[in-house]
Amino acid sequence: MSKLHSSPVETRELILSAAGRIFSENGFHATTVRQITREAGVNLAAVNYHFHDKHELYVSVLKRAHQAAAKTAEADRPGAPRQRLRAFIGAFLAYLLDPQRPAWHGRLIAREMTQPTKALDELVAESIEPVKRRIGGIVREILGPDIPETQVTLSCFSILGQCLYYVCHREMISRLFPPGRRPPRDVETLTDHISRFSLAGLNAVKAREKSAFPRPRRSRTRISL
Repeated sequence: MSKLHSSPVETRELILSAAGRIFSENGFHATTVRQITREAGVNLAAVNYHFHDKHELYVSVLKRAHQAAAKTAEADRPGAPRQRLRAFIGAFLAYLLDPQRPAWHGRLIAREMTQPTKALDELVAESIEPVKRRIGGIVREILGPDIPETQVTLSCFSILGQCLYYVCHREMISRLFPPGRRPPRDVETLTDHISRFSLAGLNAVKAREKSAFPRPRRSRTRISL
């Protein structure tokens, strides 16, 4: 039964929240629209009105789970590329470690990455690709124009992977620390560590590539007077 006195916006939010929780637990194929309507307290007509079908609803839920991360790509900050890299890492970690972020966001994204559906192509094109372009541009500036694009991409993955590790493996991390010593969880500490570690790695990549492919020396022609 639909909840009384809900506006269209509120109804849509109820459906998205309920669908996110159920999709994250059961996956796309094992979830039914009836389960979602019961959880949200709405009728089937409301789901059809706002989302037309289960696939469109699932895509909308995936985008909702990733939208805060996508915002880190909306506006680059002025400054040196090293400063902008640190700002990017800080913003990404702030999103990942936000205590107000619903738990189903991370679970749903993790499930989609390990058990991809057709919705992943849309998520990558509209939400993940802009994030990659932004960090890729910053990394390219740090490495310089002569570094192969493959090395730029691999470097971006390494930076993003460090950030994601503290979310995907938080329970394991807490158990690896000695009793009584809590692992760092504040954004500032982790931002500082990942930034310094990543810059050191980027410098190593740059140095290795330059040593592997040294620029040819210009020949000097002596002019006899």
